[in-house]
Amino acid sequence: MAEGDTAKSTCSMEMFSGDFSAYMACKTQFALQSNWWPSPIAGLLSFQAWNSLSAFWENGIILETYANFVAFVGNNTRYTGIIKSSNRNLSSLKQAYGSIPSFDDMAWYALSFARIYEIFCWNEFLTNSVDVFDWLWKTAWDSNGTCGGGMWWNNGYRQKVTITNTISLQAAGKLYRFTNDTKYLHQMHEIWSYLLRNGIVDNSTYLIHDGPTPNCTGNNFIGPTYLGGTVIGGLVEFYKIYKNETYLDLANKIAQAEIRNSTNKSSGILTEYCEPRCNDDQKVFKGIFVRNLRYLIDVLVDGKQKEEYQRYLDHNVKGIVQYSVCDKHPIQNCNIVFQYGPPYYNESGPVFAPNWNGPFTRGSPMQQIAALDLFISAIKPGTTCNGEFCDFNPYYPPPKPLTCNDKPCPRTNHAVIILLLNRIHVVVPTKNVSVEFVHE
Repeated sequence: MAEGDTAKSTCSMEMFSGDFSAYMACKTQFALQSNWWPSPIAGLLSFQAWNSLSAFWENGIILETYANFVAFVGNNTRYTGIIKSSNRNLSSLKQAYGSIPSFDDMAWYALSFARIYEIFCWNEFLTNSVDVFDWLWKTAWDSNGTCGGGMWWNNGYRQKVTITNTISLQAAGKLYRFTNDTKYLHQMHEIWSYLLRNGIVDNSTYLIHDGPTPNCTGNNFIGPTYLGGTVIGGLVEFYKIYKNETYLDLANKIAQAEIRNSTNKSSGILTEYCEPRCNDDQKVFKGIFVRNLRYLIDVLVDGKQKEEYQRYLDHNVKGIVQYSVCDKHPIQNCNIVFQYGPPYYNESGPVFAPNWNGPFTRGSPMQQIAALDLFISAIKPGTTCNGEFCDFNPYYPPPKPLTCNDKPCPRTNHAVIILLLNRIHVVVPTKNVSVEFVHE
């Protein structure tokens, strides 16, 4: 790719037969890659990372987003090199945290790898998805049966949160479908029984509680949109296995409840409960919800319900493009954040604010992923790509081995660097990142 290329060079409405959402997905993905890939500190990490998207789990969820763009647009293989190069085995993923990673973070990789296998049939991704999920079940599942089981949040074994279990619910369903191993179906049912037994799916509102109380009831913290999204995704997996429409009925009730609860009454736009003060993790929640809403759309038999959800996605696309975007010339005027240094290629737009209601504030990878998920989810079924850029896979340099003399270094408060043989661990306040060290 020549220096100075922009999204306009490789994306056009004509490529996607006039599908606006596919066109915007193309431009948004291009900007995400141009601005934040690869991370200047990629050589420090045992997983694939975007610049300033150094949180382990967010790098896991973006893989499902990229795979979906290929799945939802025929003859589209854009950035498949990035997808394929993301494959990591269990050992490499565990190194990202030193001793033991948070269980919900690892579950995202089990799910993303399974989704990649579903689309591309790359056996190595299925192998690693199986290994990660089996490790989760052995390490995170409460075999003592407190509150009927459930996945623990982390290796402190003191708290259970819904998201670990709902991601695992989806992953187990996929692994059963892909391997025909009934242990995954049994585990899927165990997770679902745990969620129902603890009232995680509210029987009156159909909203999703963030976790159980010590008394094994829903904790009344309701708001994060990705909770509803991942439960919907799990119910879609149940439907694919059993072809029982009661799973779709419940998924519809949860989707409608989430839309009612999380839609701005004035604008009709999906709005996260924490906005406008969401942290970086929370900025991607809406994207996870809409991707799972698309999974539901794809299996629904009720045509009117399909159209209702499609209109909702289309309305959000119009809203984010009208209120929350910056695509100035030069793009440097858009206040784009780079945590670890400038990008390899020239900066590009469009970039998006966290709040789809606007106004635009700054561009960073977290909200860019959510916007990309929205555009991909709104692509009309049957859309195909035509032209020379449908297989766009630009060159990216391999991660550069880094030493203690290299900059930038991971930016964190009170970082402690421990040299151990030929490996260092960068110990940050909350999580450890295991990195390869080149001894000079």
